[in-house]
Amino acid sequence: MSTALLIVLIVVVLLIAGLLVVTGRRRGEQRRQAARVEARARGAEGKRQAEAAEQELEEARAHQSFAESERETAEAARRRAEEAEAEAKKRFAAAEEKRTAADEQLERARSVDPDA
Repeated sequence: MSTALLIVLIVVVLLIAGLLVVTGRRRGEQRRQAARVEARARGAEGKRQAEAAEQELEEARAHQSFAESERETAEAARRRAEEAEAEAKKRFAAAEEKRTAADEQLERARSVDPDA
């Protein structure tokens, strides 16, 4: 009887070991499956973030281009203002010269004819 009991115990231990191996494989497969799902989710999130970053880069490039055109416009306006200011100074100087010449002519005319 002890041999039969020993055989039964060995069979029971082998059955338990077999069940543990099968259960371990199932858990391992579930973990691998969960890891694959998580990796896909991370990949999708990474792709979404990359697309959002690319869109932000495009917007930044557009803003940079706009700023550059505004800078060029402002520079052109500054140059036009400087040119207008120089022209105004030139005209002011010419007018002053004409007024001085006219005053001198008036003085000469008065010196010749004080009643005029």
